[in-house]
Amino acid sequence: MLRVNLTFKTFIAVFSLLIISWKASGQKPPLSLWYRFPAKEWIEALPVGNGTLGAMVFGGTGTDRLQLNDITVWSGDPQPAADRKDAYKFLDTIRTAIRQERYKAAQELTARFMTSSAPYYSSYQTLGDIFLHYKDAVGAASSYRRWLDIEEAISGVAFDQSGTRYTRETFSSAPNSVLVHHIKATGHTPITVSILLHRKERSQTRFEAPNKLVMTGNTGATLDFEVQLAVVTDGIISGSGDSITVRNSRELTVYVTAGTSYILDYDKGFKGELPHEKVARQLQQAMGIGYNRLKARHVADYKAFFNRVRINLGAAADSLPTDERLKNYGDGKKDPGFAALFYQYGRYLLISSSRPGNLLPSNSQGLWGDGFDLPWKCDYKSNINYQMNYWPAEPTNLGELHEPMIRLTTALVAPGSKTAKAYFGPDTPGWYYGYTTNGWGWTSPGAALPWGVFAGGSGWACQHLWEHYAFGRDTNYLKKIYPVLKGAAEFYLATMITDNEGHLVPSPSTSPENNFITDSKQKGNVTEGATMEKAIIWDLFDNVAMAGTILHTDEAFRKQVTAARDNISPLRIGKEGQLEEWNRDWDLNTDDPHHRHVSHLFPLHPGHQVTVFKTPELADAAKKTLELRGDDGTGWSIAWKENFWARLRNGDHAHRLLSYQLRPTKQLKTIMADAGGTYPNLFDAHPPFQIDGNFGAVSGITEMLLQSQETYTTNDGTYAYVIDILPALPAAWPNGSVKGLRARGGFEVNINWSNGRLTSFSIRSANGEPCKIRTTVPVIFTESITKGVTTPGYYIYEIQAQKGKTYKAASSTMKNS
Repeated sequence: MLRVNLTFKTFIAVFSLLIISWKASGQKPPLSLWYRFPAKEWIEALPVGNGTLGAMVFGGTGTDRLQLNDITVWSGDPQPAADRKDAYKFLDTIRTAIRQERYKAAQELTARFMTSSAPYYSSYQTLGDIFLHYKDAVGAASSYRRWLDIEEAISGVAFDQSGTRYTRETFSSAPNSVLVHHIKATGHTPITVSILLHRKERSQTRFEAPNKLVMTGNTGATLDFEVQLAVVTDGIISGSGDSITVRNSRELTVYVTAGTSYILDYDKGFKGELPHEKVARQLQQAMGIGYNRLKARHVADYKAFFNRVRINLGAAADSLPTDERLKNYGDGKKDPGFAALFYQYGRYLLISSSRPGNLLPSNSQGLWGDGFDLPWKCDYKSNINYQMNYWPAEPTNLGELHEPMIRLTTALVAPGSKTAKAYFGPDTPGWYYGYTTNGWGWTSPGAALPWGVFAGGSGWACQHLWEHYAFGRDTNYLKKIYPVLKGAAEFYLATMITDNEGHLVPSPSTSPENNFITDSKQKGNVTEGATMEKAIIWDLFDNVAMAGTILHTDEAFRKQVTAARDNISPLRIGKEGQLEEWNRDWDLNTDDPHHRHVSHLFPLHPGHQVTVFKTPELADAAKKTLELRGDDGTGWSIAWKENFWARLRNGDHAHRLLSYQLRPTKQLKTIMADAGGTYPNLFDAHPPFQIDGNFGAVSGITEMLLQSQETYTTNDGTYAYVIDILPALPAAWPNGSVKGLRARGGFEVNINWSNGRLTSFSIRSANGEPCKIRTTVPVIFTESITKGVTTPGYYIYEIQAQKGKTYKAASSTMKNS
């Protein structure tokens, strides 16, 4: 028998050559989006990004376009005077009107005095465009393939024309802060191409011999930007103005670096140094490294994140192009692998738009946006999309990518302290912000109701600061962010009032973008104690109290915040069995029964106040609310409902909503109800595009397979987590596996199932903490495990885990555990 011994390096080299050959031949990579035609519209183009610098790749044959973005390119300027001066002086008048049930007057007063005093005009913007105009090649292109390999974060194009095979690859490197576009011709006709670097507003481009274009400009008085583009080729280069022409080339590489003067520093007005030197240095370094080494570094860096999670949900119809798979998806039973692709694509988008070094987090379009006044300003809406963007970060093993959001939230303390005093009194402690924030640290309320006066933004954002600890269990990190959590809690402690029943409530209070109708037919949107806001405050107080216990600090404050948490107005069940949205049983009076926001189910998800096992009556009420609201909605609304139904342990219903989301659409018009779907490039449609739907779907699928929000009290007075294995597995995924998911408490989990039944799993403890494990079938561990109390149809096992140890289990045929 012939033996062949290959070193690991040799194997990797051979494997890499096979992959390169595979792509060059126009075949699709193993885990990819792919198409048989170039993108005609932006929603067909494919995104690449390194967290900060991104592009949408169109893949045209005669003319190609790379639409560029930098995560810090914001129009406008900081607006420190947007807080309404002396607004707090009218607070008691508003609260009195609410208490007297004069809701029209309360709404008018709130709109007049509790909104911002300045227009909100800043928007995330495009950085510009690179256009490539190809010449000499004649005839129609054939054997065309365009792809995005999400295992390597490389977009590619391959086609035949004029007896020549043309291939292109595009990637955005995080290690070297450079966008790379590589072009190769194999055959009779060399490459002749004109490369144009352009931005329609406030910019100028110049050619610098021998091979460089430099574009400089600004978006206003605060932000300056610079883009540098250089070409390395075996051909002949010439240039002038805003373009470079390459002739008689067989291979060329375009290197692009960019930067801005932006810094995340409120005290310095967010304006730093001009980016020229940094951008020029990055370009020279990238050119010195060269295309092949840059690509290898990029792939290795990206895979260090992406490869942490592997998921198999069943057969994949990947012989079909992605747009056809989307059209054919239907109920998902014939192509369950498409759901896995959509899942990993969402992880790809997060890795590509939110690296640990980002100055700003992933926004409402991630990193990608074409235009100068993008939909909803493409900012960080605190009543859902800012948070939903980061729901997948921790459970899908991308915890470091949470850091830009945590950094921005922390940066809001200074402006948020000022806003708190303006609207709630000069002696108000702590900080808060309302319905949105942006690159300029906006913390003021919005300009109008019902969306602008939302007081839950800071509390909800702080949940993410806590969740980063809950999954990672780093007490040094917890010490650093504890003052931010405490400051948010101090604000709510100081500003809540006592209702007629003696409970604490926020006032004035709203439920995002919704209205109520009272039994006396008054229509309004301002009340006291709206469910979402009081649930957010409950969640914050609970987390702050636990943080104090874990850190053994601030005992007096801990007691204060715990007492306040326990006295917050309780969640209530209405006459139809629903969870009430307002402070009264008005839900059935609505003229919009299918409103896209179901915000008052926050305590079910992403909160942990309502669970199926601990609060079954409230869980049933949440289910009734979802039934009343219906399944359809905007893209992000459908995604949130996937998470709700998963938390209710109804996997089939959650999967039905995923099928709703994976409906093909090209709708670009803003539609606020029942128009959600997915664009050809798998961007989520609100419509138009909002990336939170993509990230919300990743979270929803994860919640079907693994949950860990439920807690129990440990002997030391803190709490540990219940890790729920396959809590909501849908029938459409009878066979599958997932590896590398994370659970709260510092655990990593692998799961296998067959015929709709758990077959085995393993759980690794990073920190050596206790946990309970819940399964739907009895299992046998390889280690001695404490068996807990079982509930009908569920089995409980308790582990006092050792640090770094993996615990394995397989299903048992025993009837009892």
